[in-house]
Amino acid sequence: MNISIFLIGFVFFLGGVSVWLLPTFKLGIYLLEWDFLSLKFNFYFNSILFSFILFLVTFSVLIFSTYYLNSELNFNYYYFVLLIFVGSTFSLNFSNSIFTMLLSWDLLGISSFFLVLFYNNWDSCSGAMNTALTNRLGDYFMFVFFGLSVFSGYYFLSFSMFSSYMSLLLLLTAFTKSAQFPFSSWLPKAMSAPTPVSSLVHSSTLVTAGLILLMNFNNLVLQKNFISFVLIIGLFTMFFSSLASLVEEDLKKVVALSTLSQMGFSMVTLGLGLSFISFIHLVSHALFKSCLFMQVGYIIHCSFGQQDGRNYSNNGNLPNFIQLQMLVTLFCLCGLIFSSGAVSKDFILELFFSNNYMLFFSLMFFVSVFLTFGYSFRLWKSFFLSFNKVMNHYSSTVFMNFLSLALVIFSIGFLWWLNFNLLNVPSLFLYVDFFGPLVFLFMMIFLSFMVLKMLFKELTYKFLVDYLAKNSIYKMKNLKFMDLFLNNINSKGYTLFLSAGIFKNYYMKSLNFNSVVILIFIFFMVC
Repeated sequence: MNISIFLIGFVFFLGGVSVWLLPTFKLGIYLLEWDFLSLKFNFYFNSILFSFILFLVTFSVLIFSTYYLNSELNFNYYYFVLLIFVGSTFSLNFSNSIFTMLLSWDLLGISSFFLVLFYNNWDSCSGAMNTALTNRLGDYFMFVFFGLSVFSGYYFLSFSMFSSYMSLLLLLTAFTKSAQFPFSSWLPKAMSAPTPVSSLVHSSTLVTAGLILLMNFNNLVLQKNFISFVLIIGLFTMFFSSLASLVEEDLKKVVALSTLSQMGFSMVTLGLGLSFISFIHLVSHALFKSCLFMQVGYIIHCSFGQQDGRNYSNNGNLPNFIQLQMLVTLFCLCGLIFSSGAVSKDFILELFFSNNYMLFFSLMFFVSVFLTFGYSFRLWKSFFLSFNKVMNHYSSTVFMNFLSLALVIFSIGFLWWLNFNLLNVPSLFLYVDFFGPLVFLFMMIFLSFMVLKMLFKELTYKFLVDYLAKNSIYKMKNLKFMDLFLNNINSKGYTLFLSAGIFKNYYMKSLNFNSVVILIFIFFMVC
C-alpha cells in the first residue's frame, strides 16, 4: 500500500475517533460574513453523528479501493476526485450559509460526474451524463430557491407570498438529488462507476444529500400539504424500485434499486413528520448498504467483472466469512431482529400503520416493505445458490475478510447502542418477549428446510430418472392397468356422490324437510 494512501486513511480514522469522542456540543464557526458571501459552519448532534458514519465508511472505502482498483493506471486521479467528493460532502453536512451550501452542492455533483466517468467507456459516459444532467436540474431548483429567499427579504414583498413556491422548489431539489420518483432513473445508471464509488456515493453521501437538505429546512417543509406530498412520492419510489429490483438482472443495479427503495422509505418517514427518526434510519442504512456494496464488489472482482446474475456460479467456495457478512447485511436490509434495521424500521412501521387510514397507500407500503425480502433473497440466491457454471476466479485475501467487519459490527450494534442511550426505549426488553418465540420458530423452519433440501437434492435425480420414468412407461403400456385404474376412480367418485347424497338427505330430514318437496322446489327454480 502506498504511504500517502495509508496516511489519508489514518487521518480519516483519527477524524472518526475524534468525532466519536466529542458528540455532545453545539458549535458555530463564522469565518466570513459579507452579504451573500459568507462562510458559516454549524456543528451539532445530527451533523456530528452523520460525519462519524461518513468517516467510518470513507475509511473502509479508501482501503477497499486499493484492493479493487489494484494496478489501475488512473488510480491517483481516482483518489483525488474521491477525496474532493468526500470533502464536499463534509462541507454540505456542516454548512450553515447559502454560499457554502451552493458551493459544496455543486462540487458534489461535479465530482460524482467524474467518478461515474472513471472507466471511460460507452456505458459509463451514458451513466455520467444522465447523473450530471439530472443533478444539474436539481442545482437549478436550488439556485432559484435561494434566489427567491434572498429576494423575499426586501421589505416591499411579503415572505408568505414566496414560502409555498420556495418549499416546492426545495422539495424538487431534494427529489432530484435523492433520486425520488420522477427523477429516479440516474441512480441505476450510475452503477457503471467502480464498486468502491458505488459503496460510498450511492449509500451514504450523494443520495442522502437531498434528505439532509430537507432535514435542515424542516421548519419550512413540514407543513401539512407538503409532507403529504413527500409521503406519496416516497411511497411511489419505494413501490416501483422494489418491483424493478425483482426483475433486474445486473446485480449491482439490484443493490442500487434497493438503495432507492430505502431512500423512499426515509422519505415516507419524513412525510410522517418524523425528521429525526428518518435521519436515524439514514445512518443505519449508510452502514449496512456500504458494507453490502463491498461484498458485491468482492464477488464481482472474483468473477472477472461479471455483473449479470445469470452467469454467477460456484460462489459457495468463497470464504465463509464473506458469505456471513453478506447475510448479516441482508438481514439488516430486511430489518430482521437484533440488527440496526429492526430498530428504525419497526418504529416507522408502527407509527405509519397506527396513524394512517388510506387503504391504498397502506397496502402499497406493506407490499413495498415485503418486497425487500424478495429482492434480498433473489440477491442471495443468484450469488450463492446457483451451480450451473464453473467459471470463477478465487482471489484470496485475509485483509478483505476483515475490512468490512467494522461496518458489520456497527450495523448490528450501533443503532441498538444509540437506541438505549438516545431514544430512551429499552427495546431489548420489549423485543425479547415478542421475538424470542419467533426466533425459535424461524430456526425450526430453517432447519426443516435445510433437511428437506438435502433430501431432495439426493433423491430428485434417482426418483425422476429411475423410478418415475420407468414405472410411467410400464403402466402406460399396460392397458389393463389403465382400465382398472379408471374403473377404480369411477367407483370412488360414485361412492363419494352416493355418500354425499345420503348425508344431505339425512340432514334435510333432520330439519323436517321432505326430499320430494325439495326436488320440486329445485325444479321450479331451474325452470
